[in-house]
Amino acid sequence: MKALACQMGVFEAAERRRYDALREGLSRRRLGIHELPDGIAVLYPGEPEIFRDVAEWITLERRCCPFLSFSLEFDAAPPSIRLRLVGGEDVKRFLQSQLEG
Repeated sequence: MKALACQMGVFEAAERRRYDALREGLSRRRLGIHELPDGIAVLYPGEPEIFRDVAEWITLERRCCPFLSFSLEFDAAPPSIRLRLVGGEDVKRFLQSQLEG
């Protein structure tokens, strides 16, 4: 597996605090995680404030983990938000290790 690592040094102190707060808040609101062939999908309640938080988190996450590709969907019925994080088999293993840790 190619070595993948988040580059947390890209953040200034205030950005790191915001990133950590978003990550913690989204972790608590997560409904489930589904394995994809090349990554994972995370499901959240379909609330507009959660959608905004996920979108903000993506803007920060892509700076420290540029190897990830993201897609964000707002499903109508039942109302839910799906965040897809993909990038191939190496990325999938990396994401699984981050969720276990």
